[in-house]
Amino acid sequence: MKLNVLERLLILNLDTLPAVGNIATLKIKQKLITDVGFSEDELRDYDIKPDGNRITWDTAKEQAVEIEIGEQGVKLLLEAMERSESLNDAHLAMYDKIKEASGPPSSEE
Repeated sequence: MKLNVLERLLILNLDTLPAVGNIATLKIKQKLITDVGFSEDELRDYDIKPDGNRITWDTAKEQAVEIEIGEQGVKLLLEAMERSESLNDAHLAMYDKIKEASGPPSSEE
């Protein structure tokens, strides 16, 4: 799935990703954070930096990056977003994008 800088930052700052859980859940969370996170080259190339309580970047240089998020990572992410009480419109657009990319709902839902 292609994610831009804002979408990646929203995922990394999601307040309801599990802080505790079983080994499998924490490993999935760890992989999600690692995969969505920024490399040193990206931090430099996009000029990503903190600015007070915000993070800024050079939108002219920004490129969406293909990031593989597995089925369990998608599930963890969607559940965290559904639990959060601090989402905004950007989260909603990202939720819809992730939900759509995850495919049709299973018969278990």
